[in-house]
Amino acid sequence: MSTQYITLGSAAASGADFTLDAGASQAFWCQPALGANESVDLFIKNSTNNAYTRVGTICSSGEQTGVVTAQGSTSSTFQARKSATNGNKGVYFD
Repeated sequence: MSTQYITLGSAAASGADFTLDAGASQAFWCQPALGANESVDLFIKNSTNNAYTRVGTICSSGEQTGVVTAQGSTSSTFQARKSATNGNKGVYFD
């Protein structure tokens, strides 16, 4: 069962923080599919100053789904951010 993470829209948007235990995974995708120059990027939250650091791209026009897996020995807090899109698109996780 999928859960909407970022609501449908064409503007750039950030999802809520989510925490994964070490070794846990979360799958993400967009609906409708992303077009050229559209992406969902992953950021990790630094526990000492609450700043976010970009980790990489989760989804793009060439890779419509992506999986985030927490590494390390403790849980990590992440945030996904959708770029501006041509048309209303949402981000989902399962």
